[in-house]
Amino acid sequence: MKRPRDSGITLIEVMIVIAIIGILAAIAMPSYQDMIERNRLKQAAESLQADLQFARTEAIKQSQAILVTRTPGNAGTWCYGLSTKAACSCAQSTVTAVDYCEIKRVSGADLSATNMNTAVGNNSSFDSRRGTVPADSVIFSTVNYSAKVAFNNVGRVIICTPTGSTGLPGYPGGC
Repeated sequence: MKRPRDSGITLIEVMIVIAIIGILAAIAMPSYQDMIERNRLKQAAESLQADLQFARTEAIKQSQAILVTRTPGNAGTWCYGLSTKAACSCAQSTVTAVDYCEIKRVSGADLSATNMNTAVGNNSSFDSRRGTVPADSVIFSTVNYSAKVAFNNVGRVIICTPTGSTGLPGYPGGC
């Protein structure tokens, strides 16, 4: 009579599978970290672009100028806020304070690897009649990538890659 053969897996087979998984993870890790860096930069740039477009429409809708106040910074210490007041501080968290940004406040704390620099100034005011704003731009950057959020005199807002830097795929370069 024949004895049935054990049909399990051996310790050597398990160790080989673990080694293969480890090698694949080591190969994938750098590209995964690169993807996370690009996505954080994209999130920061697209968030500002959307909020600038929102500020423009709100200025027209409310027949009132909307001020966008930016506080540049590195490693997520930046912020920006939207307000109908003459000046607001996006770092102000007390709702009753005079310089509180009552429409919206965005902090870069969740995007700790991103930096924000402004080209001209830290305040932009959207006109209540036509939604126009003085031309300006904001550059978001990480260790390897940069993205520029530019807005012109008629209120058009675009995202592009600054000249001489590595930008995000899908956005035009040379601006």
